[in-house]
Formats: sequence, structure tokens, C-alpha cells
Amino acid sequence: MHTIVAKTQLSPNVTRLEVEARRIAEIRHPGQFVIVMSHEQGERIPLTIADFDRGKGTITLVIQAVGKTTREMQRDCHVGTRLSALVGPMGIPSHIGKARKVMCVGGGL
Repeated sequence: MHTIVAKTQLSPNVTRLEVEARRIAEIRHPGQFVIVMSHEQGERIPLTIADFDRGKGTITLVIQAVGKTTREMQRDCHVGTRLSALVGPMGIPSHIGKARKVMCVGGGL
């Protein structure tokens, strides 16, 4: 199971979740995403892997509460919450060349 180990409110509708996901943290690449289901009857939603920590075995997801599912996640997901499903990493990794640090902004978040 994938458990939320940290939650930070970044703004009224933006939340940062750190999730235990050792295997995903080990193999993910920049630009990839995961599919998340917060509860058994929940909708499956894609979320970008915003950061990771291989040592701790965690990935970071940033959600913007704009629809039913993301509002539910912001309200109901707390430290200790186990996600019903977390699948990934998915998608074609972004090519960043030889750059040491890269920042990408998309979708206004």
C-alpha cells in the first residue's frame, strides 16, 4: 500500500503530498506521472511526479483542487492515509540533456 507520509498546504487550493512509493521513486524519470485512486470508489486521475527521494522511498505529488476528485483528495487525504491505487511511473520521460537543474511549469500550476 502507498501511504501519505507528509501533507503541506501551499495555498488555499494547492496541496503537496509526499507518498511512500519506493519502487516508483527508484525508477522514475523527469516528466513522468502516476495514476492515483484515493479511495475504492474514487476516480483514477493522472498526477505528475513533482519530486522524489530515493533514500526515503517517496514521491511528491502536487494537486490543485479544481474538480470533484482533487477537492476530495485535498479534504480527505492526510498523513497516514493509504491510497487505493498508485500506478506508475507512466509516460515518456522528458529529455533534459546535460542540464543539472531544470524547472518546468505547465497548466498554470
